Amino acid sequence: MVKRSRLLLLIFVACAPTLTQQGSKVSVYEVPQTSAADTKMPDGCKLVATKTPVKLTEREMYGQKDPYRLMRNEAGGEGANTLLVRPRMIVARRDFDCPAKSPITDCPGSDGAWYEVTFESYSCSADALQKLPLR
Repeated sequence: MVKRSRLLLLIFVACAPTLTQQGSKVSVYEVPQTSAADTKMPDGCKLVATKTPVKLTEREMYGQKDPYRLMRNEAGGEGANTLLVRPRMIVARRDFDCPAKSPITDCPGSDGAWYEVTFESYSCSADALQKLPLR
């Protein structure tokens, strides 16, 4: 499982895919650490796909402009226009020199916390999209 996660991580981050035309139409909505039952998509959103969770560092998630390009491309290719990102912190690790209140980008050499992230893609109407606090 660790090798698979590392491989996905390598593909996810190192390849830095460009955003496709379909992927550029996918909006990102990130739900803070809550259970899936606590988060309900608005009426007008239909689930298209749920991906197997991947492990990402805080730096990978918040240290770049568009960390979910690959997932946006996949969601767009599946006919979705919204990507719901569900991160769950699994290791709350920060270096001594990197306070929890500082953005991870202010902590050179630190990857920060580790998250298990699930991605769900949805096809949402224009009205439903207006109700989402997009990233």
